[in-house]
Amino acid sequence: MDNNTDFIVSTEYPGYVFVGCASGTFTPQGSKEELEFANMFVLSPVSDYTSDDYSARGFKAEKKKCLSSDIWADLQIGDRVKLFFDDKGRVVLAAQDN
Repeated sequence: MDNNTDFIVSTEYPGYVFVGCASGTFTPQGSKEELEFANMFVLSPVSDYTSDDYSARGFKAEKKKCLSSDIWADLQIGDRVKLFFDDKGRVVLAAQDN
């Protein structure tokens, strides 16, 4: 993964854009067991829903839990991606969306 890439996020693209990732281990408070984590960071357009007391525009930055760091192995920063989730909302597959 190349960390020195410039990219453009287009407001016309309705999906996710991969912008980063993090993985490692942590020990939950009150536990002695070390657990692994893998998170990817994406941008996506906010909803175009508006009401009398709500409006939004632009993009939202999201952290998505992943089953493993292998999920982003073939991705580059700035790639448009399709994400596939398990029943717990974790990313199980990320595929480039050209």
